[in-house]
Amino acid sequence: MRSVAFIEEDYLAGLLKDYFSGNGRTRYVVTDPAAKRYLTSQGQDVSLPGRNNAAFRKTLTVESPDLLLIQSDDFERISDALTLAEDAGMRVPTLVITNERDRVAEQAGYVHCITMQELLEGNLRWHIVLARTARRMEEIRAQFEHAHHVLILLQDDPDPDAIASGLALRHALGRHRQTATIGSFGRTTRPENIAMERLLDIEVAELHPEDVPEYDRIAMVDLQPPHIRTVLPRLDLVVDHHPEQFGYEARIRDIRPDYGATSTILLEYLLATRHSVGHRLATALLYVIKSDTFLLGRQTNEWDVEAFSYLYPIANHNILRRIERPELPPAAIDALGHALKTRHVVGKVAFVHLGRVEREDLIPQIADFSLQFEGADWAVVSGIYDSDLVISVRNVGHVRAAGKVLKDAFGAIGAAGGHESMAKAIVPISKACEHWRMAPRNTRGLNTKLEERFLSSLNNHSK
Repeated sequence: MRSVAFIEEDYLAGLLKDYFSGNGRTRYVVTDPAAKRYLTSQGQDVSLPGRNNAAFRKTLTVESPDLLLIQSDDFERISDALTLAEDAGMRVPTLVITNERDRVAEQAGYVHCITMQELLEGNLRWHIVLARTARRMEEIRAQFEHAHHVLILLQDDPDPDAIASGLALRHALGRHRQTATIGSFGRTTRPENIAMERLLDIEVAELHPEDVPEYDRIAMVDLQPPHIRTVLPRLDLVVDHHPEQFGYEARIRDIRPDYGATSTILLEYLLATRHSVGHRLATALLYVIKSDTFLLGRQTNEWDVEAFSYLYPIANHNILRRIERPELPPAAIDALGHALKTRHVVGKVAFVHLGRVEREDLIPQIADFSLQFEGADWAVVSGIYDSDLVISVRNVGHVRAAGKVLKDAFGAIGAAGGHESMAKAIVPISKACEHWRMAPRNTRGLNTKLEERFLSSLNNHSK
């Protein structure tokens, strides 16, 4: 990373030196001679601004930075520095530390502004991430600015991360229900997801393929096109935390597989664009980060923790508890009973075959539960929903990547993938029977072949 820091306060120079040490090349331009002497003694590249900011202009040209940091409470000085950067064609992530942030934001909407107090009380690394996100949001807002009707598309059976991310993206784009539809080509079926939509008043429209031409911009959150069956005429934005898929076109992609939840990315969108996060939205986002990361215990990075800390005091915890403990329908109780009767463990892999299920969401629910079986490091749960064999996999988190194992086992005959500790495969029954040369009604044979393929893939990945 190449950074240019234009700063006034000498004590900030020391703080930045400690942060940027080992994080690439940093060039300092300081207005205080004492700060220059200190940084020079520490072996840093540093200069004074020069007459009419000539030294600063030269530094920008020579360094071609990918991060610009400005600290000052003199609005004119900040304005001049930003103008110089723009004149030099430096459309890079920019973090401004100032008490004049409203005036700065009015001049340069792409800038992430914080006060000195916020810097000292917070995490500098996260503010740099938000500065990068602010630049990305400039591109996203330009893409959607003149659209009359936007579609924010979720997966066919929306999960909490998709629902919350859809709501957050609509808010970040400055839109409402009439100008941005949150929609899905399926319907929400899992009890806690239904409770989330009801308690937080989130409407997810059930779409049909013929509805799509009505929208002049389409965004997709928490999934990528290979996981839906409907062909889209265009795709303007994809935001997801799952491993990147290929073979599709989108005008803007923001794929971050090291994040525990897409909702964390969307919170950055909101903060980077200075949108307020109210109780309703904070509750939705916090619920997702809690559930998707097992309370920050799985597939989590530093930014998920920052997001959790930011959202926790804002969220409505009474509503949160009601979402987390929804009523269980009879079908879920029946599936749980069947799982207990049919379970068996091979090595450290617990297999459960549910047969035909009324709702697809029962399969991952039982997979979560089955990982608690004694001696199991893996839970593999299958069920037949409509005309598909659906497989959900969970592991304890310190073994081989579930997504890679499942993709190797079933990717040739269906859609498969996921994260380190959780994954899913959807295999058309007709394709599985043709591939494995068996009759469609031979459920026992399908289950046996499924287990063989999974164990073979697991053993291959252990070598």
